[in-house]
Amino acid sequence: MNIRMLLLTVFSVSAVATTSDAATIFGGSRILAIDQGQQTITFKTKEGQTWTLPVQDPNLLKQQSSSKDEQVTIEIDLNDRIINVVKLSDEARSAPRTETEDR
Repeated sequence: MNIRMLLLTVFSVSAVATTSDAATIFGGSRILAIDQGQQTITFKTKEGQTWTLPVQDPNLLKQQSSSKDEQVTIEIDLNDRIINVVKLSDEARSAPRTETEDR
């Protein structure tokens, strides 16, 4: 029994370590504005809501300067700070190809 409990604990801890830090993900959003001074990004969700939220890392603003008006996925942490922005074109490039796509 002790070995089973140990293995279960090890697998539980490793599963927690690999989960995302994102509390909310807004797929299909568009960046409307980037405010370097306030360190915020304003975006519109695919449902039509407009949000202005601070970024967790100011370097994220520099990386997103070319993303205005492009479709992106925005990840937000539990403190309503933007932790990641992924361009749709970046997502498509990183997606694995299937056999039907190769033909």
